[in-house]
Amino acid sequence: MAWICGRPLAFALVLGFMSQMAWSATFDAATRLPEHYRLVPERSSVALSVQIIGHTHLRMRFRRIDAELDRPPGRADDPLVTVTIDAASVDANKPFATPIVKSRAVLDVEHYPSIRFASTRFVRTANGTGFLTGNLTIRGATRPVTLFVTFERSDGHSLREDESLSFAADGHFSRAAFGLSAWSSTIGDDIHMTIHAEFVPVR
Repeated sequence: MAWICGRPLAFALVLGFMSQMAWSATFDAATRLPEHYRLVPERSSVALSVQIIGHTHLRMRFRRIDAELDRPPGRADDPLVTVTIDAASVDANKPFATPIVKSRAVLDVEHYPSIRFASTRFVRTANGTGFLTGNLTIRGATRPVTLFVTFERSDGHSLREDESLSFAADGHFSRAAFGLSAWSSTIGDDIHMTIHAEFVPVR
């Protein structure tokens, strides 16, 4: 079951930078781009939002995330992205909810300390946008999700090999599909994910 995200996670989970990799026509032919990039955690974030009874939203932000992007030889336009989120680093906008989110009833961070995303496909839709599909794992359940990504660099300029890359990603997924079905009578099933990330090349 797949969810098309970003049409009316974010983890990562992560990643409009992909579209820039696909814009080979905008790259300077003489520039050799790095094949490996790492996330800059202090300039990146992953947040989730779910509606509770009425019009109130519970918003959760993760303080510790890590991600890598690789461009295997021959696959420059379809790089591999892996994202790992420390589930226990979550903070809710309502302080009383933070321990509940970490508890066995929801994320169960004691038994499932990480949330993971691994990309499987990227489809560019236009300069600066695209859809990134991958496998999201929460509480030991893995499901395919698709994120709509927007890369900040849309001016058509060449990408320098030492330049950082920033993007925003937007998506939705069903919490019940990941076993997060507690309090279904008062909490909605749709989880909205938003991601802001910055990558830097690794030598």
